[in-house]
Amino acid sequence: GGPAAAGAGLAAADDTRLAEVLDLAGVARDHLADIVAAALTVPVATDWHAVTFGTDSYWRGETHRLGDRPGALLRLLHELVVVDVEQVILVSSAPASADVHELVPSRLDGRGRFGEQVQAAEAAALQDVLLGRPAGLRLFIIRPEHNPIGPFDFAGAFDDRSDRPSPLAEVMSLGYEDAFRQFVEPIVAPSGDRVGMRR
Repeated sequence: GGPAAAGAGLAAADDTRLAEVLDLAGVARDHLADIVAAALTVPVATDWHAVTFGTDSYWRGETHRLGDRPGALLRLLHELVVVDVEQVILVSSAPASADVHELVPSRLDGRGRFGEQVQAAEAAALQDVLLGRPAGLRLFIIRPEHNPIGPFDFAGAFDDRSDRPSPLAEVMSLGYEDAFRQFVEPIVAPSGDRVGMRR
């Protein structure tokens, strides 16, 4: 494990977290590429991303391993509240868990089976956010009702529910529709109607 990335101000707000926080507005700004690389690691399937910290940082030149952990999402939201964030737009490719009698057979290919594990972890992390979101934080979630393509289906996948192939371009188009239907139309459009009105 290793430090988690966070915005400016959190280290000052909570000195006990200095060992885990990378303040990108300070000496850790050179590690932005490392943070992106660590976020792209796949648990078990890929190696951790090694990061060597500067001698002027908390870790004094030590090398640590960073990796993605979906379960850190709820903790991240709590840390954003500490730095006075009031609104968050959370976009996820993980659909809600299936209801009773809606489960489908697991995929038999290795890429599909592993993708199901990763997607299940992300869905569980999102459910934790829905149940334990910080008080006072306005949270807007954009997610599909159904997503036949797993995290490693780079060429698309076959959708058993519709009995047809689902290419990536189609799923991306559906993602744009989800954003408009779940956020732009119900949230952005009504607020735009009040532009210029006096309170």
